[in-house]
Amino acid sequence: MGEEKVRMQVDRELNPMEEMEADPEAAAEELGVAWDFDEREPEKTTPMGWLILIGVLLLVMGLGGLFMLIRGEKEETRKNQTEQEERRKQTGEAQELLERVEQVVRRYLATTSVEEKSRYVRHRARVLPLMREYYRRRELTSARFQSIGDIKPAEVENYPFFGIDVMVEGKSDARLLLVEDCADGELRFDWESEVNYQPMKISDYLEKKPTEAMEFRVYVGLDTFYGYEFSDQERYQSLKLTFREEDEFLFGYIEKGSADGRGLAALLEARGVSLPLRLRLRFLPDTKSRRSVLVEKVLATSWVQIEETESAVQP
Repeated sequence: MGEEKVRMQVDRELNPMEEMEADPEAAAEELGVAWDFDEREPEKTTPMGWLILIGVLLLVMGLGGLFMLIRGEKEETRKNQTEQEERRKQTGEAQELLERVEQVVRRYLATTSVEEKSRYVRHRARVLPLMREYYRRRELTSARFQSIGDIKPAEVENYPFFGIDVMVEGKSDARLLLVEDCADGELRFDWESEVNYQPMKISDYLEKKPTEAMEFRVYVGLDTFYGYEFSDQERYQSLKLTFREEDEFLFGYIEKGSADGRGLAALLEARGVSLPLRLRLRFLPDTKSRRSVLVEKVLATSWVQIEETESAVQP
């Protein structure tokens, strides 16, 4: 009997819900709720007016949620329509630009005279004499346009250009043209960078060693060769100058203490590769070196002349 009493107490400790069932009031207090018992007053009912009010409130809330859902769907639809219209507009503008480019490229490549070709180039007044001199040394040949391979935006010294890969008949490699969308609405080609215009052939320059300053389009990289008139490493920064489609090269030397010298050295060190630049070069009088030239000015950090007339720029 004693063991059974102990066992019942242990079971009650392990199963408190049994105790709550035995003592409903204790259970109510333990769970934080209040229950009604038969001995108490009958359960009160919610007034009908409140039930109606609650029903109306739920209906209003449901209608409000439905309205918000419908309005959200309409706004999403309007947003999608706006985005679609913007995409159609951009597609139309891109197609229009492509058609303009194809027409101008076709005419530009088909030209057979210098004067006619100059109508499509930037800075015509300045460039036409250069074109006449250039084509006296080589033949001007026309080409038949085939297709546009790619059009890529190209920012040159903070000016907007775009590069065009053009396929021409009979050629497997694309021909790169640089185009400016000019303020007057015309598309014009940068002829100088296209042909890599130089004031004279590099082989002639090495042979004649002119002492007057001349402007060249070159690839520039840092170098460690010092000699002849430029052996002072404290005074000069050595540069290696190479050319497009040329085996010849030059050693250029720029004053380390000059603004151009400091800027150019910093630019080349930061990039770590040779860069296309426009430089003003000259041989020193009575030079003993075949390839060593003085870099008088850094004209531009690209092969493109932005303005009709320009002063030297800082790299």
